[in-house]
Amino acid sequence: MRNRGKYIAVAVLAGAVLAGAPATAAAAEGCQWRQTVLPVPEAYRLDGLGKGDGAGAVAGTLWPDATGEPRVGAVWRADGVQVLGAAFGLDTELIDVNAAGVAVGSFMDPREFGEFPLNHAVRYTGGRFERLPEPPGYTNSKAWRVNARGDVVGLVGETAANGVHRLVRWPAAAPGTVELVPVPSQEYEVAGDIDDEGTIAAAFAFWSTGGGLAGYLLREAGDPVGLTSPVSTGDVVPKAVNADSVAGYAGDGGAGYVWRHDGSVERALPGLRYPDAMNAAGDVVGSGPYGETVLAPADGGPTQVVVLGGQDVQVSDITESGDVLGSATVYVPERTKAPVRWHCG
Repeated sequence: MRNRGKYIAVAVLAGAVLAGAPATAAAAEGCQWRQTVLPVPEAYRLDGLGKGDGAGAVAGTLWPDATGEPRVGAVWRADGVQVLGAAFGLDTELIDVNAAGVAVGSFMDPREFGEFPLNHAVRYTGGRFERLPEPPGYTNSKAWRVNARGDVVGLVGETAANGVHRLVRWPAAAPGTVELVPVPSQEYEVAGDIDDEGTIAAAFAFWSTGGGLAGYLLREAGDPVGLTSPVSTGDVVPKAVNADSVAGYAGDGGAGYVWRHDGSVERALPGLRYPDAMNAAGDVVGSGPYGETVLAPADGGPTQVVVLGGQDVQVSDITESGDVLGSATVYVPERTKAPVRWHCG
């Protein structure tokens, strides 16, 4: 595959104009959010951006311009973008990367089951892709997150047709193994995040008993901890977890909240409906009521507008320094989907 494992020297375009809106949006505390368009290698276009290590590295996926070529995984860092290639020559999607350069996601083999091809969880480490094992009885898998020590969390399914819905962990301390995570319900599971101590935040369906999605913390030892619902009706869905807190949304219309690790509500996030990411300090970023991207500071200060709605923004991550990473429609100079970093300064 072209450029596999090599850094691509492409100029970073600072201050490129976001489609349909001013280049900056005023933050509530007075600073200006400015975007930098990150590089995309020649002969590729962006498919999607995933999560990262908190220091600025972020995983993602590229489409080759050449017809019939599979998608490839890539990692963006401060010194450029590295194309990792296609796992085993097959269509590959990367979702997360840690500080050690371990990237995770899945690859798809279209030769398996035709209309419903199987996905297989994959890890990139030491300069090569490794297929992650599936538990007995499961043939479909996707790796979703990797923490600092290398634990990987994801979902598996019995067949391609029924997707992936059962939570699993690939522990760093036991390479080549996979564990079905003990869960409070096996009707349907939504993977959220894993912190650096191995605690998983996820949502579980209780539809058979008339309930909805309920949020839980799953530690490596001990019983699951339910997240207290701050609303009378609707789902509770965690999206991000750090050493102290969990960020997610609750209610039918969506409203952002932060919970403590004991399951109690720590604070509401006014003006933030659907959290997407949280850093170690507790800053939370996500979408507001009108499609704008907003940041709720950890100190409880006013919610800041990072970028106005209407630019097809998809938030991926927030760094420890408070930069927001994601994708957006930009003009560089042509209208295109691009990876973007927003910085308030």
